[in-house]
Amino acid sequence: MPPAVAVLGALLLIVAATASRRYWTWERLALGLAVLNGAFVPAALLAHPHWGAIAHSFLTWGPLPGGLTNSVILLLLSNIGATVTPWMLFFQQSATADKGLTRADVRQGRIDTALGAVFAAISAIAVVVATAPLFTRGVNASSFQGADFAQALRPLIGQAGSTLFALGIFEAGLLAALTISTSSAYAFGEVTRRGGSLNRGLREGVPFYAMLLGSAAGAAALVLIPGIPLVYVVLIVNVIAVLAMPPALVLLFLLVNDRAIMGDLRSGLLGNIMATVVTLFLGRCHINVYWDRCSRTTPHLGLVCVLFPVTGPASQARNEACFPTSHASPTLM
Repeated sequence: MPPAVAVLGALLLIVAATASRRYWTWERLALGLAVLNGAFVPAALLAHPHWGAIAHSFLTWGPLPGGLTNSVILLLLSNIGATVTPWMLFFQQSATADKGLTRADVRQGRIDTALGAVFAAISAIAVVVATAPLFTRGVNASSFQGADFAQALRPLIGQAGSTLFALGIFEAGLLAALTISTSSAYAFGEVTRRGGSLNRGLREGVPFYAMLLGSAAGAAALVLIPGIPLVYVVLIVNVIAVLAMPPALVLLFLLVNDRAIMGDLRSGLLGNIMATVVTLFLGRCHINVYWDRCSRTTPHLGLVCVLFPVTGPASQARNEACFPTSHASPTLM
């Protein structure tokens, strides 16, 4: 299928979900897509993984071929940024209000969030396991985009496995476009104090729907740019999320501990300890991105290395300046 057709189809699906003007319909569509994340699990099983090696890797964080290089650190930070992101905070609280949840739904909401986190982690692990055969067999995936992984996996995990993997990639991208564009619209409505809701009519919520559909259309246009390194774009966007998350967590921490606002639902000791650990960890990641990986060796470049990657003949020299201890581009994962 031509990329333009696939992207246009995904955009039309987002428009259809929005046009329903009902949060209930939007949520059911999102949940239906999320279920397809499970496609990665059978794909991983078809890779016939060595369970002992997987357990060893979990316990030792290894082996890491070449050691903990800057490229590996970039990948780790990007995974953190894909897991703990500011847009999730905006989406969670706005969706809670849009759905009409009340104090009586807090317990069920916590269970729902926990189950979603576990399911997302299992899916992410399955992706790593499913693609492991590529690296154990020396396949050079440095220039791969999403679909290339599925095609390269076909002789290793079979037609069924590669098809499931491709389906999972398509679902993940579509679900991300749907939820992040909606989160952007929620945040825009709050910043401009106009509010925003999927339950509003198009005339009542013009700014909200314009931001939602505009964000989705902008993302669609971006991925259709010829030659753009999409994998690297995703990595960098997630690293930026790591940079933006600590301030958001601090504000959230203050909010959930405000007795006047939260009452007896104020965060407890265990929650505060966990929030502090996560915030400090992300703060350390922030320092690592700016100082250890660019500024220490090339202070004149700073975050330019991270925010403005280049491609083509100039990419190798610039990437070596940004990541001097690595002998490969940051896209070589």
